[in-house]
Amino acid sequence: MKLFRRASKRTPHLPSDAELTSFEGELKETADEFLLLRDRFFAIRRAKAKYEQTTTADLAGLPAEELAQMQDRVEALKVTLERQLLSWREVQEPFWQIFRFVGIGLVLGWFLRGWLG
Repeated sequence: MKLFRRASKRTPHLPSDAELTSFEGELKETADEFLLLRDRFFAIRRAKAKYEQTTTADLAGLPAEELAQMQDRVEALKVTLERQLLSWREVQEPFWQIFRFVGIGLVLGWFLRGWLG
């Protein structure tokens, strides 16, 4: 029994111009998505820091108007954080993948039950 194979003497496959162009486009798209994700991450981090700073501040000596403004800002930051974490764009692809494969599984199950039953 041989554990190692000899390397074949074939010439390496060089990608065509179309393949390189396609790869370059996909790489640029991935880089753009990464930058959007990075910006989203930092926006969430800033909003979380503002939220923590606002909620830990000493509110006992503040006038009622300022306290109401602070509460409005806290609510706005909560909404911003929730919106950033739960966006349809991020959930859309996994949702449709699950929907498609569960649907295919159900159809196959019904077909097999009818065929074998």
